[in-house]
Amino acid sequence: MLKVFIVPFHVKGLENSIMPPEIGGAYVTCYSQGDTYVEAVENILKKLAEDGLHPEEILEPVHEMDVDSWDDHVKETWPDYTNNLPRQSEFAESIGANQVVYGPFGSYDSK
Repeated sequence: MLKVFIVPFHVKGLENSIMPPEIGGAYVTCYSQGDTYVEAVENILKKLAEDGLHPEEILEPVHEMDVDSWDDHVKETWPDYTNNLPRQSEFAESIGANQVVYGPFGSYDSK
């Protein structure tokens, strides 16, 4: 069974960011597999950089879950976003391919 680490971040957009320039920053929960928390965070940091996002800080708490718990996790944690997040099979496929999955972004203005 794959372990998935749930790591919340505070991020800001860089040049060529996936985040629109009028957004000052965001809070996002990232999901990544790894044998250890460190391995998962390194994977997330690489994905953030690819997407033009600068990690201001890693937030707490960090959790761990089984990859097969995704649907239950979404229902409990993100009930208003169930239609915007991957389904269980899509999540398991992404995590199995060592991809990072983003939860919803909570953004704030740059002003």
